[in-house]
Order: sequence, then structure tokens, then C-alpha cells
Amino acid sequence: MKYIISEPRLSMFLRRRFSPEDLLWIVNDVKKMIDQGYNVDTALYGGIREFIKSGFADIDEFGYEQSYWDSYLKYEDALIPYVKSQLGLD
Repeated sequence: MKYIISEPRLSMFLRRRFSPEDLLWIVNDVKKMIDQGYNVDTALYGGIREFIKSGFADIDEFGYEQSYWDSYLKYEDALIPYVKSQLGLD
């Protein structure tokens, strides 16, 4: 049996937490930053962190510093490879 996949497979983590519109917004925002002259790493991390900060209640802003960064990393670790693949940066 063959499967036709038009979109790269999304991890279950991404599918459960982000709508297709959210993912498109993140990819477009990072691309725009790169087009404006930001280096790739700055655009990737900056764009993704800004999105996470704007919409996720489970960021631990009042805990210890490590807890704060861990709450971001769980999203970044899934989003960075996805955005890179969508922009052909991998």
C-alpha cells in the first residue's frame, strides 16, 4: 500500500498544539525576518519565541530560570526542524 503525503509529516506534538494556520504564520514570520536581513538563527529562534510568548499559557514565567527556559524548549525543539524543513534550510 502506498501513501501520498503532500506535506511533510508533522509530529503528533505539533499537530496537537498548533493549527495549520499557526504553523503557516510561524514559517512566514521567520521567512520575513530572514528576508529583512536577520541571520537564520536569529530569525528562527526570535520568530518562534515571539510566537510562543504571545500565545501559550504554560510558559513558566514565574518559576526558576531553568524552568522558564525548559518551558520554551519543549516547543522550540519541535518547531525548529519543522520551520527549517519548510524553508529549505536543513
